[in-house]
Amino acid sequence: MSPINVGTPAVSIMMPAYNAERYVARAIESVFAQSFSDWELVIVDDGSTDRTAAIAASYQDARIIVVHKVNGGEASARNVALGAMHGEYVAFLDADDEWLPGHLATAAAYLGAHTEHAGVYSDGYHVTVDGRRLNLLSTRRRPPVTGRVFDEAVRGPDLFGPPVCVVLRRQPIVRHRLAFDEDIVIGPDWDFFVRFAEVGTFGYVGRPTCLYRVHAANITSRIGLERRTLELAKCRMKAIRMPAFENCPLDVRFNVFHDLLVNLLRGNPDQQEAVVGWPEFAALPAAEQGRLLRLMAGRSILGQRPHRFVRPWLERARRLNPRDRRGGLVLAAYRASPRLCRLALRLRTARQYDPFGKPPFADLETTEA
Repeated sequence: MSPINVGTPAVSIMMPAYNAERYVARAIESVFAQSFSDWELVIVDDGSTDRTAAIAASYQDARIIVVHKVNGGEASARNVALGAMHGEYVAFLDADDEWLPGHLATAAAYLGAHTEHAGVYSDGYHVTVDGRRLNLLSTRRRPPVTGRVFDEAVRGPDLFGPPVCVVLRRQPIVRHRLAFDEDIVIGPDWDFFVRFAEVGTFGYVGRPTCLYRVHAANITSRIGLERRTLELAKCRMKAIRMPAFENCPLDVRFNVFHDLLVNLLRGNPDQQEAVVGWPEFAALPAAEQGRLLRLMAGRSILGQRPHRFVRPWLERARRLNPRDRRGGLVLAAYRASPRLCRLALRLRTARQYDPFGKPPFADLETTEA
Protein backbone atom coordinates (compact mmCIF):
# COMPACT_ATOMS: atom_id res chain seq x y z
CA MET A 1 0.00 0.00 0.00
CA SER A 2 1.30 3.38 -0.96
CA PRO A 3 2.13 5.99 1.70
CA ILE A 4 -0.21 8.94 2.22
CA ASN A 5 1.05 12.12 0.53
CA VAL A 6 -0.09 15.74 0.52
CA GLY A 7 -2.29 16.54 -2.46
CA THR A 8 -3.92 13.13 -2.68
CA PRO A 9 -7.71 12.72 -2.64
CA ALA A 10 -9.29 12.98 0.78
CA VAL A 11 -11.30 9.78 0.32
CA SER A 12 -10.45 6.61 -1.54
CA ILE A 13 -13.48 4.45 -2.35
CA MET A 14 -13.15 0.72 -2.92
CA MET A 15 -15.71 -0.95 -5.14
CA PRO A 16 -15.20 -4.68 -5.75
CA ALA A 17 -17.42 -5.73 -8.66
CA TYR A 18 -18.28 -9.16 -9.96
CA ASN A 19 -21.06 -9.63 -12.52
CA ALA A 20 -22.77 -6.51 -11.23
CA GLU A 21 -24.04 -5.09 -14.54
CA ARG A 22 -27.54 -4.69 -13.08
CA TYR A 23 -26.46 -2.34 -10.30
CA VAL A 24 -22.97 -0.96 -10.85
CA ALA A 25 -24.09 2.17 -12.72
CA ARG A 26 -26.39 3.11 -9.84
CA ALA A 27 -23.54 2.61 -7.38
CA ILE A 28 -21.20 4.83 -9.43
CA GLU A 29 -23.88 7.48 -9.91
CA SER A 30 -24.35 7.61 -6.13
CA VAL A 31 -20.67 8.58 -5.87
CA PHE A 32 -21.10 11.39 -8.41
CA ALA A 33 -24.13 12.55 -6.42
CA GLN A 34 -22.06 13.10 -3.27
CA SER A 35 -21.94 16.65 -1.93
CA PHE A 36 -18.27 15.91 -1.11
CA SER A 37 -16.22 15.73 -4.32
CA ASP A 38 -12.63 15.17 -3.14
CA TRP A 39 -12.55 11.44 -3.83
CA GLU A 40 -11.08 8.72 -5.99
CA LEU A 41 -13.06 5.60 -6.87
CA VAL A 42 -11.15 2.34 -7.31
CA ILE A 43 -13.35 -0.17 -9.14
CA VAL A 44 -11.91 -3.68 -9.15
CA ASP A 45 -13.51 -5.87 -11.80
CA ASP A 46 -13.05 -9.32 -10.30
CA GLY A 47 -13.16 -11.33 -13.53
CA SER A 48 -16.75 -10.45 -14.46
CA THR A 49 -18.25 -12.27 -17.43
CA ASP A 50 -21.05 -9.76 -18.02
CA ARG A 51 -20.98 -6.03 -18.91
CA THR A 52 -19.66 -4.85 -15.54
CA ALA A 53 -16.23 -3.88 -16.92
CA ALA A 54 -17.68 -2.08 -19.92
CA ILE A 55 -20.08 -0.07 -17.76
CA ALA A 56 -17.29 0.94 -15.39
CA ALA A 57 -15.05 1.95 -18.30
CA SER A 58 -17.79 4.14 -19.78
CA TYR A 59 -17.31 6.76 -17.04
CA GLN A 60 -14.68 9.19 -18.28
CA ASP A 61 -13.58 10.84 -15.07
CA ALA A 62 -9.98 11.15 -13.88
CA ARG A 63 -11.08 10.30 -10.34
CA ILE A 64 -12.13 6.79 -11.39
CA ILE A 65 -9.56 3.99 -11.51
CA VAL A 66 -10.69 0.68 -13.03
CA VAL A 67 -8.58 -2.40 -12.32
CA HIS A 68 -9.21 -5.76 -14.00
CA LYS A 69 -8.17 -9.05 -12.44
CA VAL A 70 -8.82 -12.76 -12.66
CA ASN A 71 -11.69 -13.78 -10.41
CA GLY A 72 -10.37 -14.39 -6.92
CA GLY A 73 -13.21 -13.47 -4.60
CA GLU A 74 -14.25 -10.50 -2.51
CA ALA A 75 -11.22 -10.36 -0.22
CA SER A 76 -8.82 -10.54 -3.15
CA ALA A 77 -10.60 -7.70 -4.92
CA ARG A 78 -10.59 -5.57 -1.76
CA ASN A 79 -6.85 -6.10 -1.35
CA VAL A 80 -6.23 -4.99 -4.93
CA ALA A 81 -8.26 -1.86 -4.18
CA LEU A 82 -6.25 -1.19 -1.01
CA GLY A 83 -3.06 -1.38 -3.02
CA ALA A 84 -4.29 1.21 -5.50
CA MET A 85 -5.53 3.77 -2.97
CA HIS A 86 -3.98 7.15 -2.12
CA GLY A 87 -6.49 8.96 0.07
CA GLU A 88 -6.53 9.87 3.73
CA TYR A 89 -9.76 7.93 4.29
CA VAL A 90 -11.01 4.58 2.97
CA ALA A 91 -14.71 4.19 2.14
CA PHE A 92 -16.53 1.03 1.10
CA LEU A 93 -19.13 0.85 -1.66
CA ASP A 94 -19.96 -2.54 -3.14
CA ALA A 95 -21.17 -2.53 -6.73
CA ASP A 96 -24.74 -3.38 -5.76
CA ASP A 97 -25.08 -0.77 -2.98
CA GLU A 98 -25.57 3.00 -3.01
CA TRP A 99 -24.81 6.04 -0.89
CA LEU A 100 -27.16 8.84 -0.04
CA PRO A 101 -25.75 12.23 -1.19
CA GLY A 102 -24.32 13.26 2.19
CA HIS A 103 -22.49 10.05 3.08
CA LEU A 104 -18.90 11.14 2.38
CA ALA A 105 -19.42 14.68 3.66
CA THR A 106 -20.84 13.32 6.92
CA ALA A 107 -18.00 10.84 7.45
CA ALA A 108 -15.23 13.28 6.48
CA ALA A 109 -16.66 16.00 8.73
CA TYR A 110 -16.94 13.61 11.65
CA LEU A 111 -13.40 12.29 11.33
CA GLY A 112 -12.07 15.79 10.82
CA ALA A 113 -13.71 16.93 14.04
CA HIS A 114 -12.89 13.75 16.02
CA THR A 115 -9.21 13.17 15.42
CA GLU A 116 -9.15 10.72 18.31
CA HIS A 117 -11.11 8.19 16.23
CA ALA A 118 -9.72 6.05 13.43
CA GLY A 119 -13.08 5.17 11.91
CA VAL A 120 -16.76 6.04 11.84
CA TYR A 121 -19.91 4.12 10.95
CA SER A 122 -23.44 5.30 10.24
CA ASP A 123 -26.96 4.05 9.83
CA GLY A 124 -28.62 3.25 6.52
CA TYR A 125 -31.42 1.30 4.88
CA HIS A 126 -31.85 -2.20 3.55
CA VAL A 127 -33.36 -1.82 0.08
CA THR A 128 -34.89 -4.13 -2.50
CA VAL A 129 -33.52 -4.71 -5.99
CA ASP A 130 -35.51 -1.72 -7.26
CA GLY A 131 -34.40 0.55 -4.41
CA ARG A 132 -37.48 0.36 -2.21
CA ARG A 133 -36.43 1.08 1.36
CA LEU A 134 -37.04 -1.58 3.99
CA ASN A 135 -35.74 -1.59 7.56
CA LEU A 136 -32.96 0.61 8.90
CA LEU A 137 -29.63 -1.14 9.30
CA SER A 138 -29.88 -0.32 13.00
CA THR A 139 -32.90 -2.62 13.36
CA ARG A 140 -30.57 -5.58 12.80
CA ARG A 141 -27.73 -4.25 14.96
CA ARG A 142 -26.96 -4.10 18.62
CA PRO A 143 -27.06 -0.58 20.11
CA PRO A 144 -24.15 1.48 18.72
CA VAL A 145 -20.86 1.59 20.60
CA THR A 146 -18.12 4.19 20.24
CA GLY A 147 -14.50 4.45 21.35
CA ARG A 148 -12.67 1.16 21.68
CA VAL A 149 -15.17 -1.21 20.08
CA PHE A 150 -12.92 -4.28 19.81
CA ASP A 151 -14.91 -6.31 22.33
CA GLU A 152 -18.20 -5.61 20.59
CA ALA A 153 -16.72 -6.18 17.13
CA VAL A 154 -15.49 -9.59 18.32
CA ARG A 155 -18.90 -10.34 19.83
CA GLY A 156 -20.50 -10.32 16.38
CA PRO A 157 -20.74 -8.76 12.90
CA ASP A 158 -23.93 -6.93 13.83
CA LEU A 159 -21.99 -4.05 15.38
CA PHE A 160 -21.26 -2.47 11.99
CA GLY A 161 -23.32 -4.53 9.59
CA PRO A 162 -22.39 -4.17 5.90
CA PRO A 163 -19.19 -2.25 5.08
CA VAL A 164 -21.08 0.37 3.01
CA CYS A 165 -21.70 2.33 6.22
CA VAL A 166 -18.03 2.42 7.38
CA VAL A 167 -15.26 4.93 6.65
CA LEU A 168 -11.73 4.43 8.03
CA ARG A 169 -8.52 6.41 8.20
CA ARG A 170 -6.04 4.77 5.85
CA GLN A 171 -2.95 5.44 7.96
CA PRO A 172 -3.65 2.66 10.53
CA ILE A 173 -4.18 0.22 7.66
CA VAL A 174 -0.81 1.16 6.20
CA ARG A 175 0.98 1.26 9.56
CA HIS A 176 -0.27 -2.14 10.70
CA ARG A 177 -0.21 -3.72 7.23
CA LEU A 178 -3.84 -4.76 7.49
CA ALA A 179 -5.33 -6.72 4.60
CA PHE A 180 -8.39 -8.82 3.89
CA ASP A 181 -8.03 -12.55 4.50
CA GLU A 182 -8.41 -14.20 1.10
CA ASP A 183 -9.13 -17.56 2.73
CA ILE A 184 -12.47 -16.20 4.02
CA VAL A 185 -15.38 -16.18 1.57
CA ILE A 186 -18.12 -14.97 3.92
CA GLY A 187 -17.15 -12.27 6.40
CA PRO A 188 -13.74 -10.98 5.25
CA ASP A 189 -14.97 -7.45 6.01
CA TRP A 190 -15.97 -8.45 9.57
CA ASP A 191 -12.57 -10.05 10.12
CA PHE A 192 -10.88 -6.91 8.75
CA PHE A 193 -12.92 -4.58 10.98
CA VAL A 194 -12.15 -6.70 14.05
CA ARG A 195 -8.43 -6.35 13.39
CA PHE A 196 -8.81 -2.64 12.64
CA ALA A 197 -10.73 -2.21 15.91
CA GLU A 198 -7.76 -3.69 17.75
CA VAL A 199 -5.62 -0.71 16.69
CA GLY A 200 -8.13 2.14 16.33
CA THR A 201 -11.29 3.57 17.89
CA PHE A 202 -14.64 4.36 16.26
CA GLY A 203 -17.28 7.04 16.29
CA TYR A 204 -20.90 6.74 15.21
CA VAL A 205 -23.34 8.88 13.22
CA GLY A 206 -26.96 7.97 13.90
CA ARG A 207 -28.55 9.17 10.68
CA PRO A 208 -28.94 7.06 7.52
CA THR A 209 -26.32 7.75 4.86
CA CYS A 210 -26.33 4.60 2.70
CA LEU A 211 -28.41 1.90 1.02
CA TYR A 212 -27.59 -1.81 1.35
CA ARG A 213 -29.25 -3.86 -1.36
CA VAL A 214 -30.69 -7.26 -0.41
CA HIS A 215 -31.15 -9.66 -3.32
CA ALA A 216 -30.61 -13.27 -4.30
CA ALA A 217 -27.21 -12.53 -5.86
CA ASN A 218 -25.74 -11.30 -2.54
CA ILE A 219 -22.99 -13.75 -1.69
CA THR A 220 -24.45 -14.01 1.83
CA SER A 221 -27.75 -15.06 0.25
CA ARG A 222 -26.58 -17.37 -2.51
CA ILE A 223 -24.05 -19.42 -0.60
CA GLY A 224 -25.34 -22.55 1.15
CA LEU A 225 -26.07 -22.39 4.87
CA GLU A 226 -23.50 -25.07 5.71
CA ARG A 227 -20.75 -23.29 3.77
CA ARG A 228 -21.76 -19.96 5.30
CA THR A 229 -21.46 -21.25 8.86
CA LEU A 230 -18.04 -22.76 8.18
CA GLU A 231 -16.81 -19.48 6.68
CA LEU A 232 -18.04 -17.53 9.69
CA ALA A 233 -16.32 -20.10 11.89
CA LYS A 234 -13.02 -19.05 10.32
CA CYS A 235 -13.66 -15.49 11.51
CA ARG A 236 -14.46 -16.73 14.99
CA MET A 237 -11.35 -18.89 15.21
CA LYS A 238 -9.11 -16.05 14.02
CA ALA A 239 -10.58 -13.68 16.62
CA ILE A 240 -10.07 -16.19 19.43
CA ARG A 241 -6.39 -16.55 18.53
CA MET A 242 -5.80 -12.78 18.58
CA PRO A 243 -3.70 -11.65 21.58
CA ALA A 244 -6.34 -9.07 22.58
CA PHE A 245 -9.04 -11.74 22.90
CA GLU A 246 -7.88 -12.78 26.37
CA ASN A 247 -8.65 -9.26 27.60
CA CYS A 248 -12.27 -9.36 26.42
CA PRO A 249 -14.92 -9.57 29.16
CA LEU A 250 -15.97 -13.09 30.14
CA ASP A 251 -19.42 -12.75 28.58
CA VAL A 252 -17.85 -11.83 25.23
CA ARG A 253 -15.44 -14.76 25.32
CA PHE A 254 -18.22 -17.15 26.34
CA ASN A 255 -20.53 -15.89 23.58
CA VAL A 256 -17.81 -16.21 20.96
CA PHE A 257 -17.05 -19.79 21.98
CA HIS A 258 -20.77 -20.56 22.15
CA ASP A 259 -21.34 -19.26 18.63
CA LEU A 260 -18.34 -21.18 17.33
CA LEU A 261 -18.79 -24.48 19.15
CA VAL A 262 -22.55 -24.79 19.50
CA ASN A 263 -23.71 -23.08 16.30
CA LEU A 264 -21.07 -22.76 13.60
CA LEU A 265 -19.13 -26.00 14.05
CA ARG A 266 -22.10 -28.24 14.79
CA GLY A 267 -21.78 -31.26 12.57
CA ASN A 268 -17.97 -30.95 12.68
CA PRO A 269 -17.08 -32.80 15.90
CA ASP A 270 -13.39 -33.18 15.11
CA GLN A 271 -13.03 -29.41 14.81
CA GLN A 272 -15.08 -28.89 17.96
CA GLU A 273 -12.86 -31.30 19.85
CA ALA A 274 -9.77 -29.49 18.60
CA VAL A 275 -11.09 -26.08 19.73
CA VAL A 276 -11.93 -27.26 23.26
CA GLY A 277 -8.28 -28.19 23.53
CA TRP A 278 -7.12 -24.63 22.88
CA PRO A 279 -5.55 -22.65 25.75
CA GLU A 280 -8.11 -19.90 25.15
CA PHE A 281 -10.89 -22.37 25.98
CA ALA A 282 -9.00 -23.58 29.05
CA ALA A 283 -8.75 -19.94 30.19
CA LEU A 284 -12.53 -19.85 30.69
CA PRO A 285 -13.80 -20.60 34.21
CA ALA A 286 -14.43 -24.32 34.73
CA ALA A 287 -18.18 -23.83 35.06
CA GLU A 288 -18.34 -22.03 31.68
CA GLN A 289 -16.25 -24.74 30.02
CA GLY A 290 -18.62 -27.34 31.40
CA ARG A 291 -21.68 -25.46 30.22
CA LEU A 292 -20.30 -25.18 26.69
CA LEU A 293 -19.43 -28.87 26.58
CA ARG A 294 -22.92 -29.77 27.77
CA LEU A 295 -24.51 -27.51 25.13
CA MET A 296 -22.27 -28.97 22.40
CA ALA A 297 -23.25 -32.49 23.42
CA GLY A 298 -26.93 -31.56 23.55
CA ARG A 299 -26.79 -30.11 20.04
CA SER A 300 -25.09 -33.28 18.81
CA ILE A 301 -27.67 -35.52 20.50
CA LEU A 302 -30.40 -33.61 18.67
CA GLY A 303 -28.71 -34.48 15.38
CA GLN A 304 -29.38 -37.64 13.47
CA ARG A 305 -26.22 -39.48 14.49
CA PRO A 306 -24.62 -38.63 17.84
CA HIS A 307 -20.85 -39.11 17.51
CA ARG A 308 -18.15 -40.60 19.69
CA PHE A 309 -17.42 -37.33 21.52
CA VAL A 310 -20.91 -36.87 23.00
CA ARG A 311 -20.47 -39.00 26.09
CA PRO A 312 -16.90 -37.79 26.84
CA TRP A 313 -18.11 -34.18 26.52
CA LEU A 314 -20.96 -34.83 28.96
CA GLU A 315 -18.66 -36.58 31.41
CA ARG A 316 -16.06 -33.82 31.18
CA ALA A 317 -18.80 -31.21 31.63
CA ARG A 318 -19.93 -33.00 34.77
CA ARG A 319 -16.39 -33.01 36.20
CA LEU A 320 -15.88 -29.33 35.40
CA ASN A 321 -19.26 -28.21 36.71
CA PRO A 322 -20.66 -30.79 39.16
CA ARG A 323 -23.31 -28.30 40.32
CA ASP A 324 -24.90 -28.16 36.88
CA ARG A 325 -28.06 -30.15 37.57
CA ARG A 326 -29.12 -30.09 33.93
CA GLY A 327 -25.79 -31.51 32.83
CA GLY A 328 -26.14 -34.34 35.32
CA LEU A 329 -29.63 -35.17 34.05
CA VAL A 330 -28.55 -35.17 30.41
CA LEU A 331 -25.59 -37.42 31.19
CA ALA A 332 -27.74 -39.88 33.14
CA ALA A 333 -30.38 -39.94 30.39
CA TYR A 334 -27.78 -40.43 27.66
CA ARG A 335 -26.15 -43.29 29.54
CA ALA A 336 -29.55 -44.95 29.96
CA SER A 337 -30.78 -44.47 26.38
CA PRO A 338 -29.39 -42.08 23.73
CA ARG A 339 -32.63 -42.38 21.76
CA LEU A 340 -34.88 -41.41 24.69
CA CYS A 341 -32.43 -38.64 25.64
CA ARG A 342 -32.79 -37.24 22.12
CA LEU A 343 -36.59 -37.31 22.34
CA ALA A 344 -36.53 -35.53 25.70
CA LEU A 345 -34.21 -32.83 24.40
CA ARG A 346 -36.35 -32.33 21.31
CA LEU A 347 -39.41 -31.74 23.47
CA ARG A 348 -37.49 -29.28 25.62
CA THR A 349 -36.01 -27.31 22.72
CA ALA A 350 -38.92 -27.48 20.25
CA ARG A 351 -39.69 -23.76 20.53
CA GLN A 352 -36.15 -22.46 20.69
CA TYR A 353 -35.13 -20.12 17.87
CA ASP A 354 -32.28 -21.31 15.69
CA PRO A 355 -30.57 -18.31 14.05
CA PHE A 356 -28.75 -20.61 11.63
CA GLY A 357 -31.86 -22.47 10.52
CA LYS A 358 -32.84 -19.85 7.93
CA PRO A 359 -31.04 -17.99 5.15
CA PRO A 360 -29.75 -14.49 6.00
CA PHE A 361 -32.28 -11.67 5.51
CA ALA A 362 -35.18 -14.15 5.56
CA ASP A 363 -36.91 -11.81 8.00
CA LEU A 364 -36.84 -8.88 5.58
CA GLU A 365 -39.69 -8.32 3.14
CA THR A 366 -37.95 -8.30 -0.22
CA THR A 367 -39.19 -8.43 -3.78
CA GLU A 368 -37.13 -9.70 -6.68
CA ALA A 369 -37.81 -7.67 -9.81
